[in-house]
Parts: sequence; C-alpha cells; structure tokens
Amino acid sequence: MYKVIIELKKDISDGTLKELTEIINKAFDNRVGKVVGTETNSPYCFEFSGSKDMFGCLQLGLLILKDVSIFWNNVDVWKWIDEDDV
Repeated sequence: MYKVIIELKKDISDGTLKELTEIINKAFDNRVGKVVGTETNSPYCFEFSGSKDMFGCLQLGLLILKDVSIFWNNVDVWKWIDEDDV
C-alpha cells in the first residue's frame, strides 16, 4: 500500500482552499489512472492511497503538484508512505 498525505496551511482563505482542493484532486486523476482521496476530518488534509497497481498514478500526481507554485506556497506537510516504511 502506498499513501500520500497532504496538509495545507490552516490560515489560507476559503477561495484558495477551494482552488487547491480542485488542483490536488485533478493531480490524482491523471493519464495513468484515478485515485479518489480518502475522506478526512479536516478540509485542509488530503489522503490518497492505493496498492501497487496505483503506484504510477500516485507518483504522477506528486510530480504534477511539484510544479504548481500555489500548492507549494500553501502546503504545510507532504508525506509519501511506502508499505515498506511502515
């Protein structure tokens, strides 16, 4: 199992939160596949996970976000958890 955890800064505006939510969700719906985020208790926290067959989609999602400046300006935590790391 592979998991991506993204936590945004809590002091962002509602408009920025909405824009980032769309950007993040689109990043994990890419040409390799689609990973739907796991529901969390916070609108600032995003979790995407999948088995070995979704590795490419998760990895491409991260690569897409890597180049988005509004994401980097507002991200607080960005973790990749590999099943071997647990």
